Amino acid sequence: MNKKIVVTYEPGGDERAVYHEIFDNLAQVRFLPVESAHDRRRLLSEAEIITALSFSAKELAAAEIKLLERVGFIQLIYAGADNVPFELIPPEIVLASNVGAFARPIAEHVLALTLALAKKIVPKNDQLRQGIFDRSGYNQELRGAVCGIIGFGGNGREIARTMRAMGMQIYGINRSGQTDFPVDFIGSIKDIPTVLQASRVVVVTTPLTRATKDLIGPKELNWMKKDAILINVGRGDVINQQALYEHLKAWPGFFAGIDTWWNEPVGSTDFELKYPFFELPNILGSPHSADHVPGSIPYATRRALENVRNFLVGDELRGVQNREDYLV
Repeated sequence: MNKKIVVTYEPGGDERAVYHEIFDNLAQVRFLPVESAHDRRRLLSEAEIITALSFSAKELAAAEIKLLERVGFIQLIYAGADNVPFELIPPEIVLASNVGAFARPIAEHVLALTLALAKKIVPKNDQLRQGIFDRSGYNQELRGAVCGIIGFGGNGREIARTMRAMGMQIYGINRSGQTDFPVDFIGSIKDIPTVLQASRVVVVTTPLTRATKDLIGPKELNWMKKDAILINVGRGDVINQQALYEHLKAWPGFFAGIDTWWNEPVGSTDFELKYPFFELPNILGSPHSADHVPGSIPYATRRALENVRNFLVGDELRGVQNREDYLV
């Protein structure tokens, strides 16, 4: 078989070992970052399979994408495909994202944000630091309440397992409106009103596509309970930024836990938002770190490369993306 695989990024030692383990005697693997400019162009023109982190411009320039004349399959290590320039990629190339590869740590992070908000851990801790021992007010009890999951794929199912362990009911939304996972309700995009109105906790984990941009706006936020908790571990632009800020400001009993933001700095620690969210007491954030646990990248790499091996031997693929979902 001996297919030619080109890797657009420099993997760590543990990940490189996974490449050798899976593809030795099955394919030739070359790593672009260590190649000369001349060899880089040659390797891209000869490549039959590409593996990339997110296939962003940092990995391949537009002019280099034009060299991919023999490529039949592109596999992402990351789960999101919203950075992929589908308009530059020939339509016959199959592209798969690494769906669900980070589901376990993301589910734990969702649980942490949810409980911290429901139990008011941060503001009560801040009061204690100031010498204030204030037991007034109530925490939320989540057992028996509904957790609505917008984006019931690999991440959504793992989140459902975690939240069900707390005794919550699970309502899900996905593209098909069907699942073999045990839920109390499953629907498609048209059923969002039902899920939002019923849920005490709403978790957004859907990818960012043409159909999901600004999926949660003023109307959708007003459907939700006034003491609901909204968690976003999908993509920032799935929730309208202005609408969320205004809703949080108008309803102090409504809480938001955000891990994925509208504008995330690249190569910098500077972080700015259009609205002063952190002047509000009812938001809790983390810097897109839900999946940052030891071993997460080697695990995700193995899952992605197993999918490449499936392509090589003709087995079923995971995470194949529809380019029409992303083209403007």
